[in-house]
Amino acid sequence: MNRKMNNYQLLLEAAVKHTPEMFHEPAGCLKHPFLAPGGPYSKTLWDWDSFWAATALLGIAEITGDRQFQEKVLYYAAGSLSNLFDHQAYDGSIPILLSDTAPDWFDSTKNPANNMAKPMLGQFCLLLDKYNYLKADECLAKLEKFYTCYRQRYLDDQTGLYLWANDIAIGVDDDPATWGRPPFSSASIFLNSFLYEDLKSAAQLAQKYRNKKRHEYFKQSADALKDALQKYCRDDKDGLYYSVDIQCRQNLSSNRHFGTLNKNLQPFWKCLPLKVASWSSFIPLWSELPNSEFADKMVKWHLTERKKFWTDYGIRSLAADEKMYSPEASRGNPSNWLGPVWIISNYIVWKGLVKYGYQDIAEKLADNTINLLAEDYRQNSFFHENYSPETGKGVAGSGFWNWNLLVCLMS
Repeated sequence: MNRKMNNYQLLLEAAVKHTPEMFHEPAGCLKHPFLAPGGPYSKTLWDWDSFWAATALLGIAEITGDRQFQEKVLYYAAGSLSNLFDHQAYDGSIPILLSDTAPDWFDSTKNPANNMAKPMLGQFCLLLDKYNYLKADECLAKLEKFYTCYRQRYLDDQTGLYLWANDIAIGVDDDPATWGRPPFSSASIFLNSFLYEDLKSAAQLAQKYRNKKRHEYFKQSADALKDALQKYCRDDKDGLYYSVDIQCRQNLSSNRHFGTLNKNLQPFWKCLPLKVASWSSFIPLWSELPNSEFADKMVKWHLTERKKFWTDYGIRSLAADEKMYSPEASRGNPSNWLGPVWIISNYIVWKGLVKYGYQDIAEKLADNTINLLAEDYRQNSFFHENYSPETGKGVAGSGFWNWNLLVCLMS
């Protein structure tokens, strides 16, 4: 217990000490102050990174009881959200990445064939509203445009699931269920689970401010997506949630070589599961999708299995028994999700475990995460972006703070 408390205190002190490295003043097309991830991503504003950084830092402010620190975090967090909304296009799209010289690195707003900001903005708004730091009516209007754009661009009408446009800047960059696959074919469990949670957050916000019309829109969208996730992504046989593929519905008549012989053999199924077991398969725990019986299968059949996900350092981002498992591979992009331990994964899985009452497992995961980062900080005076699940050594992204600071909330 003393070791845990000592490690936790070390991390809390490191978080407060290094937080200023994430604070950036307005510059160029970023008209408001903002949060940057640190390390290799300094002076850039990313979509989901900014939300998780704000979540971590505001949680730390509550733990320490430092009101001055809280106000400073709110200033930069609110500025991050304002910068994202400032660059919302006429159709509701929002960039994934901004810098002082480039308002839309990935051409998210002008090209509907690309991805746009990941669905974290409803949660971001709800977080800031908790501290009375939100212009609610203005943000609700922007959220409605954002979700409408998601629906118009990415909704698959036949399943009710949402698709990645391509494999560029999806957050879990080399997720085999999307990486290298055809455009608009992957209904990612990552994308859909986060969108479900985001719509719920927006509905909660609209209800608070008695905006009945928007509340109904957000809630109905969330309910429909929940039904689609349960129907198409939940695999009752395996006890896990998967991404699914929709290209199986393509009209194959032009490829037939025997005239009308196979005319009635077109696929009647709307999608096929992409049975790749990754940490994203557990995001539904965090968004409270499964019932307790199914959650038990997820945890006991998969999560706590050392041959699959569980390690002394946290949760593998890809199950060790997958053929693509390659946690220390370096292919030019430090964002390897083929097995390394990521702190964002640990945190979200931990949060899901807590919600479903797996306190002992959640506590062990928290201990492993705290010890991992404390050891890294003692040796290097910084954190890495991800870690080897076999040795606990940093794999890539030295000096990365950002969502790693969520570790301070895992207690």
